[in-house]
Amino acid sequence: MQENEFAISICVPSFKKNDDVVYYQLVFTENNQRCSFSVDYRYSHLKKLHESLQTLKGNLPKFPPTNWWRSTNQNDELVEERRIQLDYFFKTLLLCKEVCKSLIMKNFILKSQCLHLKKIEKEQLILIKKEREAGAAPNVTQKKAKSQLTTPVCGPAEDPIEDPRERSRSWEFKIAKKKSQSMCNNNQLNNLSFGGIPIFKGIILRLK
Repeated sequence: MQENEFAISICVPSFKKNDDVVYYQLVFTENNQRCSFSVDYRYSHLKKLHESLQTLKGNLPKFPPTNWWRSTNQNDELVEERRIQLDYFFKTLLLCKEVCKSLIMKNFILKSQCLHLKKIEKEQLILIKKEREAGAAPNVTQKKAKSQLTTPVCGPAEDPIEDPRERSRSWEFKIAKKKSQSMCNNNQLNNLSFGGIPIFKGIILRLK
């Protein structure tokens, strides 16, 4: 083991569970601590990395073993124990000169950075979609409010005035009242009778 030749360090500070799947958070930090990013990996993915690194001629730190006789993901204590072992593994891994010079480790770091950027891009797209949906919602509300304000003109029978005195003072009622009075006058003129025989528009109608 020698001094870390990479300008980056890796640690595993936490884990999260999604149903029966456990993801370990790997945090990549520059030595000057100006920049850092994190990626979630499953144990199986990290194990494949260790198997690839075993092809190198170097003394690798001990990788957390697989528990064949019990399920680690079902037990939070075992998951936490594995997280501590992974944290120690990655903190000491970059002290190996062969690992620092290998393309395997460099590609793993570059791949992790790409996954982090894709995650950020996906989160931004989701945020933009939510903002567009939130911006479109007020427009729909405004259209509904506008449609409610433009109500049709009510006739005398449909005028929403509950008090009859208010109805008598409304201009629609006065116009309708005037029309009805004129119609009554016409009916009175048209329905005059002469000698018990009704007269309609000047024509004598004999009743059968």
